[in-house]
Amino acid sequence: MDHLNNRLVGDKLDQESMELELRVMFEDKFAKHLKSVLRLYEDQSLVEQVYDDLNFLALMALVGEYRNPHYKQRLDDIFDSLDEQLRARGGNVPENIKPENLLYSNQKGYIDVAFLMLEKMDPITFAIVSIQSDDHFIVPDTSAFLVRLNLDAGPVMQFGMPVSDKLFIMGRSAAMGHYPTTLVTITENDDDLVFKINSDLVNYSYQTVACRDQVFLRKTIIKMSKIGFQGQYFFDRTLGSPEKA
Repeated sequence: MDHLNNRLVGDKLDQESMELELRVMFEDKFAKHLKSVLRLYEDQSLVEQVYDDLNFLALMALVGEYRNPHYKQRLDDIFDSLDEQLRARGGNVPENIKPENLLYSNQKGYIDVAFLMLEKMDPITFAIVSIQSDDHFIVPDTSAFLVRLNLDAGPVMQFGMPVSDKLFIMGRSAAMGHYPTTLVTITENDDDLVFKINSDLVNYSYQTVACRDQVFLRKTIIKMSKIGFQGQYFFDRTLGSPEKA
């Protein structure tokens, strides 16, 4: 969407900084970080070496919601409502007149938001799921699903993000305890775990989901409509993790 990432800095319209942040966070080194993570399936002793790569991918998951125009609009509506309440009580709140090319307030940059959320989760424990069958992971319009302490409020406790149609990364906050980094490989078609993860991803999306395989996507959505939501927000029994290390 045009002007999605425009913001006001002082009284000037900034049309570049948030686009630059997206390029740095999502494009420039994504392939490098993904390649590093995949090395874990060849040698699990590389966990410490690729931890920074996993954290980089975590930033993508944490900022995904903030990139969505529906979320941006909801934030602005909340702030506008608060301003209206203050005015109704006699408060002196100036009217916000947005320039023509400013769709949303974008009060914080993507990097600010992502690092703030990452800091509250740190250190993160990761679980990584690889599909080696004909199944796929579905991509939501928020990049990932986020599980907060109290439904839609509070700090993020877990996130789950497909980094490709065959690789899914889940991160767990230090507040949940420390678990070993876990690798899961799925070799069977129509695996129950893939469906549960995809249920979470679809349920968390605002409006749109995508999948590399349209036939698989259609089949999965039909299955969800028939048997209902089967996601597994992983609070008590976390994905692939036995006992705490």
